[in-house]
Amino acid sequence: MTWQLVQGSPDLVTVRFIPWLTWSFAALVIYGVTTIVQSIITRGQGITTGEIVTLVLLFGMMIFTLITGGQFGLCRIDRRHGLLSVTSYGLLGRSYQERPLADVKGLEVRLLRRAQYRLLVALRSGERLPLAPFYLVSFNDRSIRSIAKALGVEPELIQEKRSFR
Repeated sequence: MTWQLVQGSPDLVTVRFIPWLTWSFAALVIYGVTTIVQSIITRGQGITTGEIVTLVLLFGMMIFTLITGGQFGLCRIDRRHGLLSVTSYGLLGRSYQERPLADVKGLEVRLLRRAQYRLLVALRSGERLPLAPFYLVSFNDRSIRSIAKALGVEPELIQEKRSFR
């Protein structure tokens, strides 16, 4: 689950995508690893192979989850300067893309399941610019309507085909 915080004025709209469930999972794993390490220290004996494997697997799963779904997203729609900028921050670094608002043709809402979707800005060049680096989960369309209004387009709902690969 991701929080989508939309704020701003008619001239500048900022949307923040915060993957709170992914980071909550990381905090839970850190708590579990800390508990295991604390148990090993208080026991005063050596560490066993099973404990090493458990710690490595937990830590690896946490890193994998944070790399694949832990990016914070920031989208700015600046009508005064006529720019759309999309930034994502994650463990592997920062990515930044900027496009003129005049190039925006539409807003595609790619619906995967009932409440899981992906937001893509359709550009006149045929390119699709994702607003968030992952699928979003929401049970209302307020943020979608706010983004579409700021872009000056009507959102287009596209049902994704399910694949069982």
